[in-house]
Amino acid sequence: MGISGVEQCICHEMEQLLEEQQKLSFEGFRFICEDIGFDTIPFILSNGKCPFETFGVTRYGEFFTTQVFRLEKLDPRHCCATLSLLMPVDMDGCPVDLCDDVYSLFKTDNCMIIDLRCFCTIQPLSPKLVNRELPIIEPKC
Repeated sequence: MGISGVEQCICHEMEQLLEEQQKLSFEGFRFICEDIGFDTIPFILSNGKCPFETFGVTRYGEFFTTQVFRLEKLDPRHCCATLSLLMPVDMDGCPVDLCDDVYSLFKTDNCMIIDLRCFCTIQPLSPKLVNRELPIIEPKC
């Protein structure tokens, strides 16, 4: 069973994303080892009708939902990917839905392996959102 053109397209896009993510984090360079702070290109996957959403667990045992992921590994031969879940949070650091005011996307230890043939679109987000430091909010009273 071969991979169709649409399926090859999403796999190719994920290859490009992984390549750019590695360049952004200076992985694979021999003489450049500067840490610029961006090692993730967050993204949303969709089947064309709705974004893919899944559940994760924080290190404190609390559940959260997310539609945002980081590409960890890619198997282009089988069109599969290992993704880590990014937890969207508001300015107070509380988990939120993407429809709400997302201030930062925190990395988690939650990973999953997915068949990319189930998806047809990818929407990248700004790397600046990942592990963005929360603001210090002074009391107004």
